[in-house]
Amino acid sequence: MCQLPWTPESTPIAIALGVPPGVSILLCPFEIGNTNSMSAGIPIYSDVYRKIMSSSLRAFGLSRLDRMAIWCAMAFVSILGTTTGCNRSNPYLTASPPSFPGTSPSANIANPQFTAQITELERRARLLDDNNRQLTTQLAQSQQQVQLFKERSELMQRQAQDMGNQLQQSRIANAQSSQQMRGLADQVQSVQTSQQRRGGAKLTANTSNRLASEPLRDLGYSVEDEGGVIRLRVPADQLFQPGTAQLSPSASGILDRIADAILRGYPRQRIAIEGHTDNAPMYGGVFATSHQLGAAQSNAVLEHFTKRNQMPTSQLFTLAHGENYPIGDNQSPASRSTNRRIEFVVYPETF
Repeated sequence: MCQLPWTPESTPIAIALGVPPGVSILLCPFEIGNTNSMSAGIPIYSDVYRKIMSSSLRAFGLSRLDRMAIWCAMAFVSILGTTTGCNRSNPYLTASPPSFPGTSPSANIANPQFTAQITELERRARLLDDNNRQLTTQLAQSQQQVQLFKERSELMQRQAQDMGNQLQQSRIANAQSSQQMRGLADQVQSVQTSQQRRGGAKLTANTSNRLASEPLRDLGYSVEDEGGVIRLRVPADQLFQPGTAQLSPSASGILDRIADAILRGYPRQRIAIEGHTDNAPMYGGVFATSHQLGAAQSNAVLEHFTKRNQMPTSQLFTLAHGENYPIGDNQSPASRSTNRRIEFVVYPETF
């Protein structure tokens, strides 16, 4: 729609249309956005508008020549309005807002809501990406930890296998040592027998002066009389720190009482100090085998007797039996504690 003000240029058009002077002309010669260019640049009128105008002009009783003049005048006004920019000054002709294909103006008005939803979805997508990256990093770290634990487990299994092999070798060596000791004992016995036969005399133990076990029974520990040999058993846990040859603070009082009983009851008899242990494996520490631990503990007692109690070194000797002579089944902590002991053996022989 185009509003044409009254100007000298529009006077012939107004006269042709029958518009009185001073009245603005309001024209709607064609539909906005539905024009095509002809060779002369004249817009093509819409079918609806053309039909309406033709009917209106015939209703006035105008001749065909008059109607053609009016049509030409309207075409001139349309061209004039297009070239002078009447669209910009026409309050009735406003450009429709641009829209996307397949959308309505109401959809365009809701675009800010869609934009906010899209922004929120993009934010959530970024958060999901960040979480995905974090989970990927945590998964990689977990896989590294699992691999590290697996390597440590394999290393511990190898170490346990090596320790088992060492223990088996130690047991075989102990068995071989026991056989060698029995062989040596048999050789000594045969030598003594041959010497007795050569000398024509028979050596027998002096049982007329049988040893009494009463001096040791007053100590409160287990005492056994084994056919002339007296055996005193003292738990090693009361004398040493567990798994070591270091005397505990309470060991001095116990050893002092034992030394006093031996000096009073058996001043001339030979005394053996025997170290016994349980069958627990030796993990780390100073001692590799139970024999080494038994030998170290018996030597510690001998050193205490000779230095603190002034007992003669020729009266004492040590033996390390390790786990070879248990008195318990080693199946419980109490039984293993019984096997860990120091035995004081009083022989009838004198020095």
